[in-house]
Amino acid sequence: MKTKKSKKGVKLGIGIILGIIIGYLTSNMQLWFVLGIAIGAALEYGGKKKS
Repeated sequence: MKTKKSKKGVKLGIGIILGIIIGYLTSNMQLWFVLGIAIGAALEYGGKKKS
């Protein structure tokens, strides 16, 4: 079974957007923006790659 690959950077963008939203809701934009980048990067580049 083949899976669709998403475009590069989509998961990173989702992490940044979620970080901004959570930061706005908690009034701590600086912390959650950086955490959103870290979470997005982990989702984007952290998975196992199949050969």
